[in-house]
Amino acid sequence: MKTSEVSVLVVDDSDHIRTLFAMTFKKMGISRIHFAADGAEGLAKYRTERPTITFLDNMLPRLSGMEVLKEIRTLQPDAVVVIVSAVSSLEAVQEAKSKGASYYLVKPYMPAKITEIIQKLLNLEKEAS
Repeated sequence: MKTSEVSVLVVDDSDHIRTLFAMTFKKMGISRIHFAADGAEGLAKYRTERPTITFLDNMLPRLSGMEVLKEIRTLQPDAVVVIVSAVSSLEAVQEAKSKGASYYLVKPYMPAKITEIIQKLLNLEKEAS
């Protein structure tokens, strides 16, 4: 898959986090980026956009990340979903994995980690300039 074919959904209630993700994606050459500020909006965007990969905060207003993850798995069992959380306990990671998370990203993180995760999960090809 090429980066130009990738679409991303970021569900996070922090404007700052959404902006950081957008900057990282743009540097990677990903331009199809969608955002949601709460779980209900994130689920609605997922349904309409069907992104290649979703970055989903665990602690969200209206619907939690785990609730959204469960619904995404119902809609698309093979969806690529990365849970993003400040909680790094083994229990939290295990819960996310058991509910179908493709990866668990602990805040704070470096932009390089986001790039690494996308490349790993989507098996991205480098595009010629």
